Amino acid sequence: MKRIYTAIYAILLIASVSAQERESHKIFERLIWDDKMLNVMLDTRNDLRADFQDGDLTNASFGAQTIKLWFVGDIIPGVRYRLRHRLNKPQNPLREGYSAATDQAWIAFDAGEKWTFTIGKQSVQFGTFEYDYNPADVYVPTMCFDDLDAYKTGVNVAYKISKQTLNFQVINSDAPQFASSEYAQKAFAGLFLWEGDLFDGKLKTRWGYGAFQHNNDKFFSWTTIGTQLNLGKFTVEMDYYNGERYMDYGYVVNNDNLGLRHVQDQSVSLNMKYDFGKIKPFLKEVWNHRYDKDFGRNAYENMSIQAVIEYYPFTNQYTKDFRFHVMYAYGYTNFRGNFSDLSDQNNQSLLVGMRWLFKVK
Repeated sequence: MKRIYTAIYAILLIASVSAQERESHKIFERLIWDDKMLNVMLDTRNDLRADFQDGDLTNASFGAQTIKLWFVGDIIPGVRYRLRHRLNKPQNPLREGYSAATDQAWIAFDAGEKWTFTIGKQSVQFGTFEYDYNPADVYVPTMCFDDLDAYKTGVNVAYKISKQTLNFQVINSDAPQFASSEYAQKAFAGLFLWEGDLFDGKLKTRWGYGAFQHNNDKFFSWTTIGTQLNLGKFTVEMDYYNGERYMDYGYVVNNDNLGLRHVQDQSVSLNMKYDFGKIKPFLKEVWNHRYDKDFGRNAYENMSIQAVIEYYPFTNQYTKDFRFHVMYAYGYTNFRGNFSDLSDQNNQSLLVGMRWLFKVK
């Protein structure tokens, strides 16, 4: 009788393992063949760039901006994920448990038609349309876009009503520009973002507010306002940033010993685009202003204008994001306050390159 039980157990065990193998094989097949469950993309941009300061050539070189690997898909209806990793960035660990090269690693759950919960490392919910662009699509960013931490670990709750989406996010606030070194291991930030769609898409908004914890009784607030006007093939975007933080801007004022300073930063950009189909030109104006609260004086302001022409030669779904681009930018920096003895700077940049986002699988 004992041998019979042993034989029955062995048969059941083999059947169970066989069923698990079949299920694993089905999941593997879905990952390989089902584009809804797994999409793999490779993203990079390569440029030849020349920079001039007050008429003197300061840089002329080829460069790859970033090389990113994307994994995107739906696990089941209403549950999706994204993993985006930079292949050419040092793999320094962060306290969130991800490497510094991992931009995004999140999973999102839909709870009915109105609610979505996103958990993991994700984009910080700042407003403005510039901030929502892939960095590969930004040539000369505003000062705030360039310096703010773009990705942090936390939770975002989104609520959809009509064509509007309201986001509330809680993330770690451990960046040195926000958290004190003694409080970095227990600092949080709360952000609110309104993604609006009005008048059948003619007017869109990305208006946000965030409070970043510095210590147990001090927060740094940020207001970010983005408004987009769509008139057929013509688009205008107006973005505004205003907030406090600690920054070491010694590289701007040629002072290696400046250290972290308490600053109030503002940036404004006006971006005007027209879609001719394969050819997409745009003109972008930027104004940046930094006020040093430790000195109690303005530090400097910067104004720039850039003209860009992008050419998309392909329309195939796998190569439609491949493009060539040419950019010319002029910038002017005026030093003030404690740095008023520095000569104003005139900067020019010329850039020619290509960007591609290929679907590998």
